[in-house]
Amino acid sequence: MSWLRDIDRWFLAEVLPHAAAFRARAAHFCGRDEAEDLVQEAYARVLKTPDHRAIAAPRAFVLTIIHNLALERLRRAAVVRIDLLASLDMPDLADPAPDAFAVAAGRSELDHLLAQIEALPPQCARVLHMRKIQGMPPAAIAEALSISLSTVEKHIAKGLALITKGRRDRALPVEESWPTRSNPHSATKT
Repeated sequence: MSWLRDIDRWFLAEVLPHAAAFRARAAHFCGRDEAEDLVQEAYARVLKTPDHRAIAAPRAFVLTIIHNLALERLRRAAVVRIDLLASLDMPDLADPAPDAFAVAAGRSELDHLLAQIEALPPQCARVLHMRKIQGMPPAAIAEALSISLSTVEKHIAKGLALITKGRRDRALPVEESWPTRSNPHSATKT
């Protein structure tokens, strides 16, 4: 079989052994009647791939192509069967962006964290800001502030410990203000 191209040998070894799984997935999306057409179209797309060796997981790659082809067919169809629409996992319909509450809560949390950092001792605050907000590595902070790497690490540990304690103390008053249920059996009768 020296007449086979490299992509043909790859296809025979990596893709075709999973043909039954591909047909089953295609049948799940568009029914048994159109499953073989969908699989053949997926094979054609795989064979058009410019760099087939870069595909780390050929089985998953073909299953993704089948899923996308089923979505394309669904979008082009004039009449959509509701059971086929339900069978397609369509994660791209939901907006992945955070909602307004999450954005506001995140900003509030960031403002509180920045206020906590500013309340730290000056050198500790400077080191923690450079590490956590600016994303500088400890070695660069040590060089920029002309202090040892050990001192930088101690400031980071101290700052994080103080912030953690502050956050814990901030959460405790809220928990203490929660109403507690009184035990009716513990009350003394008078």
